[in-house]
Amino acid sequence: MGDSKYCFKCMEQYDESLHVCPSCGYVETSVYDPMYVPPGTILHGKYICGNLLEYNGEGATYVGSDVSTGKKVLIREYMPINLCTRVKSKPTISVNYNNLAKYKAFMAEYTELNKSLARLRNNSSIATVIDMFAENNTTYTIFENIEGVKMLDYLKENAGELSWEQVSKIFPPLFTTIGILHNAGILHRAISPDTVYITDKGELRLSGFCVSAVRTANAGLEYELFKGYAAPEQYSASSSSRQGSWTDVYGVSALLYRALTGCMPVDSVSRQKHDDLHEPHMLDSRIPRHVSRVIMEGMNLNGRDRIQTITELVTKLFEQPADDEEDNNITDNDSTMLLEEPRTESAPAAPQPAVYHQQHVSQPEPQNVIHQRSAPVKKRRNDDYSYEKVNTVDRIKVPVIVALLLLAILMILAVIIWRILAPDNGSEVSSSRVRRSSVSTNVVEEDTKAAGDTEMPDLVGKYFENSKARWKDYFVLDAEYAYNDKYENDMIYEQSVEAGEMISRGQVVKVKVSKGKETAIIPDYSGFTLEQYKTALEKAGIPESNCHFVESKNSYARANSIVELQVDGKVVYSGMEFNNKGGKKLTVYYTPENANTQAYTTQAPTTTEAVTTAEITTQAPTTQPPVITELPTTLPPEPSTSPIVPDDPPVDNPNPDDGGQG
Repeated sequence: MGDSKYCFKCMEQYDESLHVCPSCGYVETSVYDPMYVPPGTILHGKYICGNLLEYNGEGATYVGSDVSTGKKVLIREYMPINLCTRVKSKPTISVNYNNLAKYKAFMAEYTELNKSLARLRNNSSIATVIDMFAENNTTYTIFENIEGVKMLDYLKENAGELSWEQVSKIFPPLFTTIGILHNAGILHRAISPDTVYITDKGELRLSGFCVSAVRTANAGLEYELFKGYAAPEQYSASSSSRQGSWTDVYGVSALLYRALTGCMPVDSVSRQKHDDLHEPHMLDSRIPRHVSRVIMEGMNLNGRDRIQTITELVTKLFEQPADDEEDNNITDNDSTMLLEEPRTESAPAAPQPAVYHQQHVSQPEPQNVIHQRSAPVKKRRNDDYSYEKVNTVDRIKVPVIVALLLLAILMILAVIIWRILAPDNGSEVSSSRVRRSSVSTNVVEEDTKAAGDTEMPDLVGKYFENSKARWKDYFVLDAEYAYNDKYENDMIYEQSVEAGEMISRGQVVKVKVSKGKETAIIPDYSGFTLEQYKTALEKAGIPESNCHFVESKNSYARANSIVELQVDGKVVYSGMEFNNKGGKKLTVYYTPENANTQAYTTQAPTTTEAVTTAEITTQAPTTQPPVITELPTTLPPEPSTSPIVPDDPPVDNPNPDDGGQG
């Protein structure tokens, strides 16, 4: 047996001579998305990066392994896809000058968030932060691998729902952890069956932490909200939509709703138009009524009227219902209790405070709540009941309906027997059989479609090319392009299958994709290189497909600069409108980067000697500001290889004499 190598899917080691992993069947020649870190890349000298697991507007998560210990880890890379790109065939990230400020600001928030999580590493209900370091112009966080399954998959394997007894046993440690996070100033904003895992020991673990802009619509990054679990204030970035601990209360309540009823809650946006969310107890009578009411209170659309803290939510969930509430909650099945003899009256027990922590939770058994009375149940006298008189029509109504149904069934059976035993001719029988066969086939097809195996995600606001690559193994996206002033170029603004519906693998989903704004303002090109101006045009809403780039013959223009703009042979200027839908292209005249062209200078030649073309300066005027096209590869000193998180976030060195910028 030769040397071993890593499988980039399961991170198990196997013989180097093999090309297929014996553990998971992964073929080592499988292709990967060049936008993300190439599998096999060594990060920080000790972590080998495997396949891409998932990504969103903040960054990407990869499976990985700690080479020094051999333990499987999760590698989270800060990479906001709409602010940066990847250097071809390298792990290095390149950031355009126009996005540099945003990129740094969100990276600082990302770093602070994960440093705060690292301080809570002893909490078993949070994905543990092992290490964090700066590399490749970005920041990486190493998480301990979660040995478990998502709550969504767990529910599917357990009849789609859990009982209140199960929920009351496994959820309290998670409640405690969320309260600790809030005390530390951390809001999750994405509590859902997709971000909560359950381990083999039956313990819940919370993952999916991201910067706030990813969990709020139109806040600067491509957002990711979980339909049915995101609070209404997350769908707006305005200052009036305040977010706080009550935002996570909505997510926790929605998660309880899904776990207890087996039904995904109606999303908050739809509820604001028409609120038809049913109480959990209406969907499943086994759910205690007081629990049902608390969940609905935690999902109040108005943040001010909602339960404000996780502590308040848990207290209400596990507190003993009042006696008068219990009397009102008696169901028809329990009406026989009213005929029992009075119980011996005893003094009511003192109410017990709700206690919840990771080791033990004390609360009453929901099925026995109705029997735990502190006051006796009085027996009703017969004269207390008033009987409703039954008229003659009501007496004969039911027998008549039954008789009509039996007659209809007999007629249907007679027709079927007659068609089988006495057909008119062979052709009619044949056509009848063909029709029946066709109907049967259609029914089977409908059942097949109904039995979908994939839950349709919400693609509105996501980039088409990214979504197409991400979901290619599950369904096919068929794009229809049109101009749209509200959505950026290549962004999906409508989908034929609503989010949350179950679809079959390989099903075609039609989406409408924005080609950008119908009209856009031409940006200024002063001081821009050609590549920078292409980015500026794209950002302004003028796609490269509507532009025509022509090399200029102007000998007095600075190398790699823009000389002139034209539309249909006429000169245009920055600040003017450009119609993307008009069919005319914006012609951009530029000088090539390697051209030996003249440039304006602020000084006259000091000699009268002839100056060759090669001696003419190609530098910008002294008053021209410097242009940064990407982050330099040198970053601040990296933290030690120990699992201790650095005290300071990876920010740029403000002094260029000390080794460049980060």
